[in-house]
Amino acid sequence: MGRWVLAFTFLLIAVLAAFVVLSVTGVIDGPALLWSWAGRIDWLQPHLATYSRGQEAETWIAAQEAELMAMLADLENRYEELRASQNRLEQRSQQLDKRESELAAWEARLQAEAEHRRSVQNLAEIYSGMQPQDAARILQELDRELVLQVLLEMDTFTAADILTLLPTNLAAALSKELGRAGE
Repeated sequence: MGRWVLAFTFLLIAVLAAFVVLSVTGVIDGPALLWSWAGRIDWLQPHLATYSRGQEAETWIAAQEAELMAMLADLENRYEELRASQNRLEQRSQQLDKRESELAAWEARLQAEAEHRRSVQNLAEIYSGMQPQDAARILQELDRELVLQVLLEMDTFTAADILTLLPTNLAAALSKELGRAGE
């Protein structure tokens, strides 16, 4: 009897080894075959149904998790793109603010220069309407740069009449600067 048990054991081991080898190589679908054989056993059927539902749930959960991970990766990419866009927009905004302040400074400077030019033109009109002696007497007391600007705004004949009445050293210096201004 010992030999039959040993022979049966070896036969059983050989069948199991063949089953495993054929399953691993893909010749037979081992798990499906086991499921169908186990499904025929009445007392094992409820347990297999529960196990099957658990496997389906795990598969569904794994699929949902993979989908969520893909969505998360997409959201992270979009977030990084948005941050990069926000940084570019902030840099652009800073550049625009800087340009705006530079333009405001230029505008203020131009307005001040225009106002100064209007006042010089007004003074030139006022002094042109005066007698050359009176205009020369007042102009010699003013700042030399202002006198030069006023003379440049006057017509040539009026400016020449006033220059002849100014002190010689002042008239010479102003004539020299008037010559440079004409260049």
